[in-house]
Amino acid sequence: MIETETFVLRCLVALGLGLVVGLDRELKHKPLGMRAYMLVCLGSAALCMVSLNIAEETGTEDYVFDMSRIVSGVVGGIGFLGAGAIMSNRDDGKLRGVGSGSLIWVVGIIGIGVGFGYVTEAAITTLMAFGILAIVGWLRGRFDLQESEDK
Repeated sequence: MIETETFVLRCLVALGLGLVVGLDRELKHKPLGMRAYMLVCLGSAALCMVSLNIAEETGTEDYVFDMSRIVSGVVGGIGFLGAGAIMSNRDDGKLRGVGSGSLIWVVGIIGIGVGFGYVTEAAITTLMAFGILAIVGWLRGRFDLQESEDK
């Protein structure tokens, strides 16, 4: 059973990790900002923790609570949200929002990690995602790799 203190602590960690990723997007004026990334990370973590509690309360030898279904549900839901961030409304047919769409998916996975207690792994994933954003942003600015309009 996830105790209340652990639940609150993990929720705060999820909010913090979502904030780290969202801050980059907010500073770059991307369509999804801090609030979206923080909420997705928090929601994913909270759902996993509540699911763990439900599994412990209802799990018997005759009834098994499959946690992989929770993960697949979160991933599918986040994928739907990410798809909404991807738009092709340009005359040249180029997609916009692919970075935001893929990043919202990564943040959902970070939330899942926090929710199931894999905080170190979630923090490492957050740092790697932030590093990718920083390095690619620097490379784009330095070498003019892609239009800055790509959101």
